[in-house]
Amino acid sequence: MKTWQQEAASIIAEIHKTLPPDADLKTRRRALSAAKPPMFACTSWGRKTWSKAATKYLSKHGYQPRTSPTKKPHLSPLERMNARAGAA
Repeated sequence: MKTWQQEAASIIAEIHKTLPPDADLKTRRRALSAAKPPMFACTSWGRKTWSKAATKYLSKHGYQPRTSPTKKPHLSPLERMNARAGAA
């Protein structure tokens, strides 16, 4: 049984096979958007998983994700607790 991330990656790999090698970033984004299965469009976990897999794929083809230079990386509650314990 595949995880959601593995499923998204395999679907994106299939989409990649249908695209011409010289496809631009806009074409690739449209293809990913058009071929997104319903399970990745109607659930919050599916949208997050698809977005992460799509960003990983598109980054290989020139996409630069928007990031804020002042934004701190997201830490889990355990990571925040460990950071506070180490600072004390």
